[in-house]
Amino acid sequence: MQKSFDSIERARINWHSQCLRVRYGEQVWRLGIDAGFTCPHRSVDRLHGGCRFCASDGNVSAYQKSQAFKSKTSVPNTINANVNASNHIDDGSTIEQQIRRALAFTQRRYKAKAFFLYFQAYTCTNAPVPMLARIYDNAIATFERLYYDAQKQAGMDLQLSNLSKTPLKGIIVSTRPDCFDIAKAELLASYRKQGFEVWVEFGLQSMHEETLALINRGHGIDEFLNAMDIAKKAQLSRTVHLILGLPGESHGSMIETAKFVAQIKPEGLKYHDLHLVKGSAFARSFCSGEIALMHPSRLPALLADCLELMPASTEIMRLSADFRHDETINLHPQVDKHKLARAVEEELAVRDSFQGQRFEFD
Repeated sequence: MQKSFDSIERARINWHSQCLRVRYGEQVWRLGIDAGFTCPHRSVDRLHGGCRFCASDGNVSAYQKSQAFKSKTSVPNTINANVNASNHIDDGSTIEQQIRRALAFTQRRYKAKAFFLYFQAYTCTNAPVPMLARIYDNAIATFERLYYDAQKQAGMDLQLSNLSKTPLKGIIVSTRPDCFDIAKAELLASYRKQGFEVWVEFGLQSMHEETLALINRGHGIDEFLNAMDIAKKAQLSRTVHLILGLPGESHGSMIETAKFVAQIKPEGLKYHDLHLVKGSAFARSFCSGEIALMHPSRLPALLADCLELMPASTEIMRLSADFRHDETINLHPQVDKHKLARAVEEELAVRDSFQGQRFEFD
């Protein structure tokens, strides 16, 4: 059983990062991986179709696209060069390059010692189970080889067979509800049995069917509920992604989504404020005057309202999207995720409130 809210000193927000510190005694870093997947409603080359808020490079880790990351590593940036025309999935070499770069970057900048492998870009279960197993197994083995090779070069003698001492604490798989089934859940559960913490992330974005249709999500609420149920039965930790400020949604409709998700009691939650990503359908709609963008000044109170409704045990992974300045149409000053987090905590403090204060389980 994972330690979370009740295991740490009560805080306004049950931050995932703090829960990880409790579980592992140190900060844990995510190494984002683009394994060449696409989405079921996006073209094979990933350039067409998909959700209206998403651009052609999906949700690749922000740090993997940063100049600091690219310029201080010797391996060329091959993100998105790994789509194979026959099966759309990476052959293994670019995963190694990404892990090598990510390890070098996080260890150099943050002195990182504990990690999750985060299969992040696009729909990371959008392949047959045997292929998924090969990709996940290869990434885990590659991480351990690269990490221990580096340690040996530094004069340290470590045993690969001792999993309790491995710096790799778990894996995270980001996916869609309509690309998840019992067989895929069983595959992910097999890694949990090996001692890894396993999270599966489902993009819901909104509980409102009309919004899901507007954003071209390609699935409905029933598929989401089914996927969450399958993951729960497999004893996987489940994270839900939600977007605030989608076109046509009021404060009340966003609160309705929060209440809906709260009843499911997800283990993790990620909030994103809608960004107009250059090249996305929403960016084009905004430029033509079809949609408007919610002002970021509304976020602290709105997020505080939503968090009060969530279970206290749900681990909060983020409260805002993470894009580089040059990737978006910047109608308003870009939200700094750390400042926003502090603003939400301050809003809760003013209310003398905290995450879960208004949670009611039906």
